[in-house]
Amino acid sequence: MMALRASLEIFSKTNMSALRGKSIALTGYLEYLLQPLENQCHFSILTPRNSEDRGAQLSLFFKEGVMEEVFFQLNEKGVICDERRPNVIRVSPAPLYNTFEEIWEFVRILREILEDLRKGQTSEHF
Repeated sequence: MMALRASLEIFSKTNMSALRGKSIALTGYLEYLLQPLENQCHFSILTPRNSEDRGAQLSLFFKEGVMEEVFFQLNEKGVICDERRPNVIRVSPAPLYNTFEEIWEFVRILREILEDLRKGQTSEHF
């Protein structure tokens, strides 16, 4: 009950319109920062580009065999994402909890992981 109460207290300080606005801004910022990595053919964004046609997440489609290593490395670095086997990682910035700085940090970490993979540096996981 305490967790529910805390959640309700947070919701009482905002409204759905404000939350959706921040959600659109966070997800748009994430998409903007991911664009250069997508252009380098590391992955493709499956989620619709139009913010009105998507929720608060982006689905990243990786080449065969890459998603599992990227997902493992993200988890090792404390990043919480969602995997959809065999090739998709879903990234969901939550408007109540995530900041623009955390979005920036996520993309920095992902870029580092992808650079290591390109150099042939993988974890002991495989």
